Amino acid sequence: MATEDLVPFSARIRGAHAQVDNDFPNSARVGLLHLLRKVVINNYVEGWQGLAMELDRIARVSPSYYDTSGAMQVVEETIKHLSWQKVYDFCERLHNHLAQDDGYNDSGEFIVRTPRSEVQLFIASELQRLFVEEGLAFEFRDGLVQRRGRRHSVERISRAEIVLGDPRLDQARKHYQKALRFFRDQTKPDYENAVKEAVCAVEASGKELFPEAKATTLGDLVKWLTGNEAGKLPKALAQTFAGLYGFRSGGEGVGHGGAAGGAATPEIAEYALALAASQIILLVDLANANESEIPF
Repeated sequence: MATEDLVPFSARIRGAHAQVDNDFPNSARVGLLHLLRKVVINNYVEGWQGLAMELDRIARVSPSYYDTSGAMQVVEETIKHLSWQKVYDFCERLHNHLAQDDGYNDSGEFIVRTPRSEVQLFIASELQRLFVEEGLAFEFRDGLVQRRGRRHSVERISRAEIVLGDPRLDQARKHYQKALRFFRDQTKPDYENAVKEAVCAVEASGKELFPEAKATTLGDLVKWLTGNEAGKLPKALAQTFAGLYGFRSGGEGVGHGGAAGGAATPEIAEYALALAASQIILLVDLANANESEIPF
C-alpha cells in the first residue's frame, strides 16, 4: 500500500514537524491494542496466548500459561507498561515472528485463506498507519522500525543506495551505511556521526571515481573537479560540496572538535544525508560522462 494512502487527515494538517521521539505514547498503545484485536479475530496470529507469551519474553517475565481471557488481560497490561523501546521491538516481532497463515482444516488438510506474506503486508500497513496517525518519529519499513525521513530524503537515500552498489564504491557504501545506522538508531540516534559518515561517503566516492585527482580531502577533489566544461562541476554547485564539507569540519560535535558551526539536529542530519546522497549520485554521473566510449 502506498504511503500516501496511509496519511490520515489529522496527520496532514499537523504537518511534517512535531514528531514524537523517544516515546510510544498512551494513545499509540491503545491503537496498537486495536490492531492486535483485529489480527486475533482474523486468525493472523496464534491467539491472545501467543501474543501474551511473546510480550512476556520481551518484558523478561517468567513464562506462564494463560487462558484466553487471562492472556487478553496480560497483553493489555504489558503493552500499557512496557518501555517505549520494547514496544517497538514487539511491533517488529509481531510482523516478523508472530504473523501466520490464516486458514482452516478440511478433512485433515490445512487450506490457506490468507498466506503469511499477505498477513505481514496487512500488519506492516497498519503499523505504518498507526505511526503516522500518532506523529511518531519512526516508520515501519522492510519489517523494521526505522527513523522517519521526509519523502524527498527517502527517495534520494534509496537512489544513492542503488548507485553505491557499484563495486568501485565499496568504501563509500560502508560509510553511508554507517551514517544511516547512526541516524536511524531508535534507541540512541547519533546525528553528529550520521553527518560525519555521510560526508566521508561523498569524499570516498570522489576519491574512488576520480583517482587521477590525487585528492587527499573532499576539498581538494572539489577544487580539481570544478570547471565550466562538460564533465566538470560548475562553481556554484561546487559551493554546496564545500558547504557540507565545512559543516562536517566545523559543526558542533561533528568533526575536529568544532563547537561554533551549528548543532547537528535531526532536521540538519536528515538534510545532510539527502544532500550527500545527491552529491554521490552527481559524482557518479560526472564520472560516467568522462568515461571514453568503448569501441566495437
